[in-house]
Amino acid sequence: MLGPLAAATRIHVSPRGDDANAGAAESPLATLAAARDKVRVIISKGLTGPVEIVFGAGTYTLGAPLELRPEDSGTEKFPITWKSAPDATVLWSGGLAIPKRWSKGDDGVWQVDLNGSGPDGWNFRQLFVDGKRAIRARFPNADAENPFLFATGGDMDHAIIDPALVKESWGRARDAQINIVPQWRFFNQWNTVTQVDTTTGRIDLADSERHAKIIPGNWFWIEGVREELDQPGEWFFDPQTRRLHYLPHPGVDPNTLAIVAPVLNRLVDAKGDVNAGTHVRHVHFDDIAFAHTTFTLGHIEARVHTDTAILFENTLDCSVRNCLFENIGGYALWLHLDSRRNKFDRNTVRQSGGGGVLMTGARLSYMDDTKIYTPGGAAAKVAPILNEVTRNTVEHCGRIRYYGGGVHLDSRPFSMSMEPGNLISRNYFNDLSRNGVFAFRNQGGNVVEYNHIHNAMQTTIDGACIHFATMNHLNAPNFILNNWLYDAWGYEQKPDGKPVRKLGNGIFLDWDTSNTTVRDNWIYNSVGGAIKPIWANQNLVIKDNRESDTRIVPPFEKDLGPEGKATHGIDLSSNRLTGSVIHYTDLKHVETSGTWKPRTVNGMWGLFRFNFLVGTAAVPSEVTYTLPIPEDGIYQMSLLYPSGKDRASNVPVTIRHADGMAELKWDMREGSRHGFAVEVGRYRFQAGKPGAVILATGGTDGSVIADGVAFVKVGEGPDARRE
Repeated sequence: MLGPLAAATRIHVSPRGDDANAGAAESPLATLAAARDKVRVIISKGLTGPVEIVFGAGTYTLGAPLELRPEDSGTEKFPITWKSAPDATVLWSGGLAIPKRWSKGDDGVWQVDLNGSGPDGWNFRQLFVDGKRAIRARFPNADAENPFLFATGGDMDHAIIDPALVKESWGRARDAQINIVPQWRFFNQWNTVTQVDTTTGRIDLADSERHAKIIPGNWFWIEGVREELDQPGEWFFDPQTRRLHYLPHPGVDPNTLAIVAPVLNRLVDAKGDVNAGTHVRHVHFDDIAFAHTTFTLGHIEARVHTDTAILFENTLDCSVRNCLFENIGGYALWLHLDSRRNKFDRNTVRQSGGGGVLMTGARLSYMDDTKIYTPGGAAAKVAPILNEVTRNTVEHCGRIRYYGGGVHLDSRPFSMSMEPGNLISRNYFNDLSRNGVFAFRNQGGNVVEYNHIHNAMQTTIDGACIHFATMNHLNAPNFILNNWLYDAWGYEQKPDGKPVRKLGNGIFLDWDTSNTTVRDNWIYNSVGGAIKPIWANQNLVIKDNRESDTRIVPPFEKDLGPEGKATHGIDLSSNRLTGSVIHYTDLKHVETSGTWKPRTVNGMWGLFRFNFLVGTAAVPSEVTYTLPIPEDGIYQMSLLYPSGKDRASNVPVTIRHADGMAELKWDMREGSRHGFAVEVGRYRFQAGKPGAVILATGGTDGSVIADGVAFVKVGEGPDARRE
């Protein structure tokens, strides 16, 4: 028989509190940091019950993010919960209220001096007026018949437009940006203008965020120019003079408005140490509103922007529940590195600069080895898995960064491709700049079920309501089941003001996405195709889906979204493959002899760069991959390498297995152009007995590529065989 639950220890916080108080209901604290420090003392003495930090009604203006570290953790039995008081409306704000000392200029523009307000070096590119994101002074105006400029040429460092449109004031502006959709038209980037040439139409750009060339037809606007403040509702801030300018609607005095400018980029920073193997555990956030965070420039990858209201990095069993995120600069929640079993449940995200939830490993996007966000060997081996994103509403998002959506599962290490994934279930995603759900390289083991997603692909092309690009034939099974998907627009803007629809899919199985079941989804009005596989997909099951050009309503409509209760009950922890991938950088399992030279090559269309080792017959060399076989069985063996004309056609490959050795001659001129896995046979292995793959260069007629080796269990049979 279970004993009585321990009573929770409560620490109270109020906007009218004082950090010198004890934190009792009648003597509350004032700040999050003071509450955190009191909780640390309780934890250090040993938890004997749950701890709740209870916030009274009101707005809490944060001077710095709430930093939580492993010493702020709870336990499964005694969690730490940050929550609002019953029936209280609690807002954590990362912004500052603009003082109501506006004065009106002769031109009708109001001004306020912010010297003495805000931190040193304060600059902001968003302003929220009576709860809505206002328009920063821009050209063309947002309400113009065609609110875009169109490049006639350019490159990574500049755009060219009709010279008649260029204004000298753009080059004089201290902090002007163009928001452009470049080259492939599936992301945007924010480029700071350095100078302009009114005779040639050239706009020069600073050296950050040069992610793609600017080519004819790319569309953009320019903002942050005082001379373009010409429409009611627009604003401009000069960071040098710290003067804010605002043009209100006729008859409106801005001293009567609630105007907030963001200061903080993040409100909660919960972080363990990936190198030390520590985590923040069992910390929860309930019934709190988060608002007024900034967005930043200079991201290393256009597809993966890391502005977020809450960061969970190396967190276990934490949650965000029943919270509101509104008017934020990026994502609501970012899960990074070894973050497992966290929950994002019943939250509402509106008017975000990015989207709902972002999950990342150390390397951001595609297979590009140059996009390392978190360096180090420990970080390179982990990524978020076993997390649940359920029953949330995410809408009107992607206001700053277009490559986002309800949930973005970014690349994870190839060594994790057979591991379990994440659950995305019963969410409502609407009015999104790009995808509803996106899963990038090596994402396996994910379950995407009973989601209601529509009005996606509003600002770019080549995406979908549900878009998987796993780039891998060896990922754990993915399931896309019983989703209602419609109005995938795929807009490409045109100079005549009439955008065309292009490559807006219902479900997009991109970049060799494999081992995926797509079943019982209802899809309509998707211009690129209801369900679109592409390239060398393997092991796809696509059945019992319903497609239409016009409106169709699924019989399971009541099971969808936050109020739905249906689930397929797929257990995430067991939704995996047995095996792994050994990369040449894994010093624990890889040994080399002779001479292997590193090489970096560009992937398709220059979209990414990746690294591998190259050896030749000039110096006889070997690389040995030791295989950590987890259990007895038949394993499919694969080599990872990009094929090419200069590769050897007779690479000696030795496979040590339970029944001896197999000697192969492998043709690396054929196979994968992307560096994906190429099957070389099936063999029996036993746990605890040596298994290895050895590549050699002796006697070869071209380059030998050492990238990685993959092994995945495919059977229990006793006999070794090669197929």
